[in-house]
Amino acid sequence: MEMHGMEMLGKADGVLNMKIAVYTDDEKFYDIVVTVLENLGGNSDISFGCRRVFNLKQTTELLAGAALNMALIDLETPMGKEAAEFLYLNDSGCSCYLLDKDETQGLFGYQVGARDFLLKPVENNRLLKIVSDEARRHQTDSLREIKIRIDGLWRAVPPSSILYVESMGHNLTFHMVDGRKVRFVATFKEYYPVLNTFPRFLRCHQSYIINLDYAEDMKSDVFRMASGEEINISRQYRKESKKYFIDYMLKKYYESPEKKQ
Repeated sequence: MEMHGMEMLGKADGVLNMKIAVYTDDEKFYDIVVTVLENLGGNSDISFGCRRVFNLKQTTELLAGAALNMALIDLETPMGKEAAEFLYLNDSGCSCYLLDKDETQGLFGYQVGARDFLLKPVENNRLLKIVSDEARRHQTDSLREIKIRIDGLWRAVPPSSILYVESMGHNLTFHMVDGRKVRFVATFKEYYPVLNTFPRFLRCHQSYIINLDYAEDMKSDVFRMASGEEINISRQYRKESKKYFIDYMLKKYYESPEKKQ
């Protein structure tokens, strides 16, 4: 099974999915990474999407097509430094690990915001620990950030930056608090499970999910947002939306610093 050209490893129905790019022209090293991921995924609820790339064009295409969580970059592979710089300059949001036989390259890792520098050859146990740590970090980050496609590249944004999400056909438009409208190919079927992990998001219509932190008022069939926009509430979601809105606002009120004083 493949996704965005990725080889799927571990449990197909894993509750946590990680996408990893391995930038190397060393097939043996890539095989080692695959073995580590298979072992880790087989003993946990994690599924991994992994792909080997070995030029800058493949890297940019992969970053445009998949929200990467982790990248292992072999600096001995041609254009390895450029690949690391590309991820750093485009604020990819993925954790980058650099590998080289020359330990002096560790300084370059610092310059491009790499998570760590690994001296080759890398032992299997070291790789296993790194991926395990990243999986735990990804699980935590998934509760704090949402990855959306901005200007053709996947970027992590805080939930608080999203005003509401609109669905039209096979496209989603993220209406941001700062006024931007970020549109890309995706569906609520893909994003509702992600947004639903944050209590602030409520689906009030077949085509709308709103951020309740910016809902100033609710009438019988619309939410009035802080931006002045009115978001329709469909009959199907009306009863549930009213109850959820009241409960959320009461909880927010009683948990406010002023109320606790």
